[in-house]
Amino acid sequence: MLKNALIILSPVARRLPAYTRLAWALVRDRRLRRTHRALVLGGVAYLLSPIDLIPGIIPVLGQIDDLAVTLLSLRTVLRRLPGPLADEHLVSTGLSLQVIDEDLRTLTRSGTLLTRSILRYGWSAAGGAARAVSRIGRLLLQRRSR
Repeated sequence: MLKNALIILSPVARRLPAYTRLAWALVRDRRLRRTHRALVLGGVAYLLSPIDLIPGIIPVLGQIDDLAVTLLSLRTVLRRLPGPLADEHLVSTGLSLQVIDEDLRTLTRSGTLLTRSILRYGWSAAGGAARAVSRIGRLLLQRRSR
């Protein structure tokens, strides 16, 4: 399942340099309101912060939420800008709002697949652990009754 999620995520990963250039350009553009620049910086700060909703120690899933928050902040700012200004930034990076929306859908889809497989694995592991504890308990009871 992890391999499938990585394959699904590869187009998003290839666009990371373009997203980096877009965020940098938006933050440096003095025509944007401070609140817009702060929103972009907030998304980037969440990406870089060790404090997350889903810890980065969880492979792939921990990085998906970081990237999703960052893309959401970029998309929100771009939708609030006047059309020509947003288009200028998007064209200069080779991106579009449709690409950002598709990448967000891809992150959601991948996150859902990974979460389901983790939960499935977790339930089966929990069931195995419960069976093992039950067996150990029965063995201990048998030894005591002897």
